[in-house]
Amino acid sequence: MSHTRRNGAETYKLNQNPQITSPLHHTLPTHPHPLLYKMFFSASFISAALMVLSTVEAVPQGPGNGLSARATCSAGYYPNYSNNGACTICPPGNYCSDGNSISKCGTGQYQPKNGTTTVCPNCPAGYYQPNLGQSSCIPAPAGSFVPYPGASSAALVSGGHFQSQTAKSFTCKTCCGYGAKTNGNTVAQKCPANYFANVGDGNGCTQNKATCKVPTSCVQSADGTCPATEPGSAPGTDNH
Repeated sequence: MSHTRRNGAETYKLNQNPQITSPLHHTLPTHPHPLLYKMFFSASFISAALMVLSTVEAVPQGPGNGLSARATCSAGYYPNYSNNGACTICPPGNYCSDGNSISKCGTGQYQPKNGTTTVCPNCPAGYYQPNLGQSSCIPAPAGSFVPYPGASSAALVSGGHFQSQTAKSFTCKTCCGYGAKTNGNTVAQKCPANYFANVGDGNGCTQNKATCKVPTSCVQSADGTCPATEPGSAPGTDNH
């Protein structure tokens, strides 16, 4: 509506095409079709709401505690971003020291438990682990050994030695009159007639006469104890 003043008298008249303005400053004629009116304001308010929401950063929430996914979990847990940042218990083969990250066990290490917070322990002597993030260690197979904790591989038994059992950290010297020339020996073979071998001789059985006394057998006991290398001698335990 507008008004004018003519000769001291005020006159009023309607605008020919007054307009309605939406919240987004869009305009619409005063007397639109009712359906067009509803569509106009619905679209305008939806657009306005989307503009507001687009300025808000969505932060995923933690598991039932209202915390941001980026918030630190308790020690022994980690934020699992593949599950909206839910605090998840640290699985075996890993450790979660600060509640904000997960770390794999290194080679030569293992962790069989859930929810651990400290660095993974080393594999004990006789065992090894070549891979990351493992929950157990691998026993050294027969013919090999692991002399120290924290190993990532097992070593083959050298010539003049043998190891018939698994998960051992030592080797046995061959007995007098028994040979084991190659690496990775699981037993000591008794020399044939007219052949000899000294204790722990990596050359195996030869025709050179030995200077030692030959025992009746050269076999490890059930508990892994090495045999005496000569009658009455101490077990021939070694670490190479």
